[in-house]
Amino acid sequence: MYVSVRVAKEKCIGCKICLSTCPEANVLLYIKEEKKVMVNESRCKGCGLCVTVCPKEALTVGH
Repeated sequence: MYVSVRVAKEKCIGCKICLSTCPEANVLLYIKEEKKVMVNESRCKGCGLCVTVCPKEALTVGH
């Protein structure tokens, strides 16, 4: 089992930059109603690429 990326929704501004950096399909999803990103934890491998590009540090690698 992998360690997943977590989203701090209070920090996420919905810029969607992280969506284009994830090498796996359907891991990061944009929720229109909330204007936030969410992580499909069952698909996330915890590589952390999305964490490095988030301008608001809303993404972290954690358990």
